[in-house]
Amino acid sequence: MKLERKPILVAAFAVLAVVMLTGFELRPRTGVCTKRHLMFWRTQVRATKLRDNLYMLNTYGTDLINANTVALIGNEGTLLVDPGAPEVLDKERSALPSMRDSRIRFVIDSHAHPDHACANGEAFNQGAIIVGSDNVRKFFETSDWAPARRPGDVPQVIYDNEMTLRFDGELVHLFHPPRAHTEGDTITRFERGNVILTGDVFENHTWPYMRGSSIDGYIATQEKILGWTNDKTIIVPGHGPLAGRADLVKSINRMREVRRRIAALIEQGLTKTQILARRPIDDLDPFEGPKENRRQNTSSEAVAGHVYDSLTENAVSAVKAS
Repeated sequence: MKLERKPILVAAFAVLAVVMLTGFELRPRTGVCTKRHLMFWRTQVRATKLRDNLYMLNTYGTDLINANTVALIGNEGTLLVDPGAPEVLDKERSALPSMRDSRIRFVIDSHAHPDHACANGEAFNQGAIIVGSDNVRKFFETSDWAPARRPGDVPQVIYDNEMTLRFDGELVHLFHPPRAHTEGDTITRFERGNVILTGDVFENHTWPYMRGSSIDGYIATQEKILGWTNDKTIIVPGHGPLAGRADLVKSINRMREVRRRIAALIEQGLTKTQILARRPIDDLDPFEGPKENRRQNTSSEAVAGHVYDSLTENAVSAVKAS
């Protein structure tokens, strides 16, 4: 028995030594942008090659909610779209192929929500320039939900409607639509690679989180993205697996039907409570996966409620304007 225990003891002492020498944290802890206690050390990052020097990065190993990230790598360094949580930023970089220049040079925010943009400050400290729409800056500076925490959280380069960056031979087009998921959405299109990162204006195999969102903005923005696609376009959603043109078409049709059903019930004079009690869009639910992985704020009931809020808000605005 002693011979069997020896390797285990050696391994245990080795782990202890690493913890003592590096300060490696094995206990769950809160993150910079999350109050939940997470085992960050368990979080892993998977890199999926899209085309040429474009990669999608996604996290696994814990229940950390992190957005899909796109990395454009090359001799000029790395450009990241939606870096996510600062606790996994170095793991994201390590997951990429070795480069002559591994520095993060630019970060683009699809919007300001923490699961997409919390790593801004850390990337800035490492020398990156943060790019986002002007509304991302306003969100960080004025919102009680995500106030600026550190230097670099707020984008240093802002734009109004459209902007193009040339980075390592790629044209990176940024487009800021009217209010959809948030007031500050950015769609990122890599022209040569024929890759589009949508942020949360499109999510694959799940409903999006739509609190405060505009259903009409979602539909219009997805239709705009569709106009940039062909059968070879790779679409990286804010969350969920990689998608293509056909997936986006399904989403547009689903969103149109959601709008039609909720609007019809509003026209009948039903209250929000009455509409939700009918569970009018349950049969349209795109969620795929174990039920325990379902996020309550992206359930069919939650989406129906948010769409109701969006449509009645528009109705009130129209009355005030008349």
